[in-house]
Amino acid sequence: MATFLVRRLFQMSLVLLISTFVIFMILSLVPGGPLDSLRQNTDPRRRPSEADIKRMEKAMGIDKPWQLQYVTWMLGDTWLEKVGLPQYEGKRRGIIRGDLGVSWKVNSNKPVLEIIGARLPDTLRLMITATLLSILLAIPIGIYSAVHQYSPGDYIFTTISFIGISLPSFWFGLMLIAAMLALKRNGLFSLPTGDVVALRDYVVLGLGKIQAGSFLDRTLRLAMPVTVLTLINMAGYSRFLRSSMLEVLKQDYVRTARAKGVRERLVVLKHAMRNALIPLITIIVYTIPAIWGGALITESIFNYKGLGWLYIQALGQQDWPIVTAFLLVQAILVVFANMLADVLYTVADPRIRLS
Repeated sequence: MATFLVRRLFQMSLVLLISTFVIFMILSLVPGGPLDSLRQNTDPRRRPSEADIKRMEKAMGIDKPWQLQYVTWMLGDTWLEKVGLPQYEGKRRGIIRGDLGVSWKVNSNKPVLEIIGARLPDTLRLMITATLLSILLAIPIGIYSAVHQYSPGDYIFTTISFIGISLPSFWFGLMLIAAMLALKRNGLFSLPTGDVVALRDYVVLGLGKIQAGSFLDRTLRLAMPVTVLTLINMAGYSRFLRSSMLEVLKQDYVRTARAKGVRERLVVLKHAMRNALIPLITIIVYTIPAIWGGALITESIFNYKGLGWLYIQALGQQDWPIVTAFLLVQAILVVFANMLADVLYTVADPRIRLS
């Protein structure tokens, strides 16, 4: 196990180094830049001089060739004078020392770590709730559908799963919002259709007055995006588990357990389900980077200002420090999830050994 972990950590470091280079290179090749709107301003009274633009470029760290920008993004620029590049020296410490830079536009001059830290709790609440509900619903549905193959219940769950897999999240979200607005218009119970918390107290039909920022307020605002994400994720998870269970239930050791008189519940839960979980483990561990990234489309549809919403805003405004920080952490979590899946395989199936 120790040898495996050391080898994987080395591989992870190499993959992350390559990932950071690719991320930075792609963003460097994007046409335009954060100061293009200033350069294109037709009003001479509001258009900054070229000297002002140069100063802003230096403050942003984009006055260097993109190759040197990558090096200083990684290692900082406090050492450039020592290598004969004093014109590029600055105060950045680099991501190696935990400095992800400052925002250019979304929240100007504020450290990226602070911006992400402010959005992260809301995204964690949304994604962890949706993921746990998806797994708790998918496992019994998948097992039931496999054990009672082609039964009426199997057909019902299969139909619901196909609907969940087929529905685009943006369309489903918009339909939920339209339904809530219709219910509210007709004087029936309705849920908030956007935001993380309310700006002021409000009234929900059937629940009375809701205090802005209270636990109930946050819970109600989670309900609709969680519903969208739960249905979509649960549909995929249950189909994977159903297919895996059907394969396992045909194995010789399952028939042998039944022939020995082992109760059907033990056969399904102890002998079959444990091995059937291996494909599902692969799917579930990759929800770790998904939890970090948030639901990009769902958060945008419901104006839920988490990390997904922040990423979309940063892309639209070409706020590359936020974008690169987001993608960097995403890459770290992907390689970590990959290693975690390998370790969990040995827990689920004792026949698998790490060597």
